[in-house]
Amino acid sequence: MLLFLKDVGIEDNQLGAFLTKNHAIFSEDLENLKTRVAYLHSKNFSKADVAQMVRKAPFLLNFSVERLDNRLGFFQKELELSVKKTRDLVVRLPRLLTGSLEPVKENMKVFNTRLFKVRERHLFLTYLGRAQYDPAKPNYISLDKLVSIPDEIFCEEIAKASVQDFEKFLKTL
Repeated sequence: MLLFLKDVGIEDNQLGAFLTKNHAIFSEDLENLKTRVAYLHSKNFSKADVAQMVRKAPFLLNFSVERLDNRLGFFQKELELSVKKTRDLVVRLPRLLTGSLEPVKENMKVFNTRLFKVRERHLFLTYLGRAQYDPAKPNYISLDKLVSIPDEIFCEEIAKASVQDFEKFLKTL
């Protein structure tokens, strides 16, 4: 098993941390693990991509080929991403494949919004000390509201500032 993990790209000094997070990998059949890695390679993920994904999301290899395929298909279809963009997304954020899809489904508009708009509004809220996205805490701002409402309503209801203040702030970026 250790040789397999090294072949996948887990370095010697990373094995301890990996196995601490995913000791359940020892209960997986080695052939199944090899099949999952081969599946990722068949989807044009490079050896370096797979290594990075496994390091960032240790439970990735515990997912069946069918489940991985369903997850990749979900992101490609629901976010209307090209194959390459889907691949780039999950290499950068492999926990999207292993985590719950509910937060993704609830925040689809965020994924389909231009990054600069999300960034501008987030930076403005940070500047005002109002960037609070944890639903368990007071003054929660849903990501859906962050991206889906017009500037006037965003400023009035979310930022509690004027549109003019927002526009002045944008000029500083």
